Amino acid sequence: MEEKTNYVIEQIDETSWIIADDFVRMLLFAGTNIALLVDSGLGSGDLKKTIAGLTRLPVILVNTHADYDHICGNSQFDVAYMHPSEFAHYRSELAEFKLSEGRRLEVSPLLEGDIIDIGGRCFEAILIPGHTPGSIALLDAENRILLGGDSVLDDRIAMVNQWRDFEAYIYSIERLIRMSDRFDVIYAPHGSFSLDADFLSKLLIAARRCQNGEIEGVDTDFIKGAKLYDAGAAKFLF
Repeated sequence: MEEKTNYVIEQIDETSWIIADDFVRMLLFAGTNIALLVDSGLGSGDLKKTIAGLTRLPVILVNTHADYDHICGNSQFDVAYMHPSEFAHYRSELAEFKLSEGRRLEVSPLLEGDIIDIGGRCFEAILIPGHTPGSIALLDAENRILLGGDSVLDDRIAMVNQWRDFEAYIYSIERLIRMSDRFDVIYAPHGSFSLDADFLSKLLIAARRCQNGEIEGVDTDFIKGAKLYDAGAAKFLF
């Protein structure tokens, strides 16, 4: 019997795909040498088999950050790359969600400025702490695309618990704005998939309004003990 999963595949272009796993999106990019998988979702099925139906290339896995909904499929792969500032958060999520049971994969560092060359297409790692300590964006400068992870959303952005830092988050959005002459489009794992680069200015205003206490929070069941602050461009949980 064929295994059922929550994966929904949407092709972006001839060599790029969205793999949706319930409420989170993964991204797959095929080069001439290897394929890049960005995050591994909720692990709701055989992700390697799903990818094999799209490309026969060997796959490199990169985690934009270590929140559980981006790492639950990691154990299906041999190596996961992430910024070393995210290692402690990753270990914490493995333990909290009991993801460390069974085969353990190797975790390797992906540093600021590192280039992932998949053959005919390159992605530059950009450290954007705040949502988590080691959150990264991936920049495909030639195609003018930024993969922003959970830091750049028009949906709910979690700023709850010891891994979040609002001041660092605002600094990171300011940094992306200064770099925005290098990209036109931002791909996001939640909310709207494609955002224009000028969305970052709206996001920065929203974050500053929250930080300055200009918005009243409302109770939410999404994260226990958190309030939801609707700042227009995005909603912040803290």
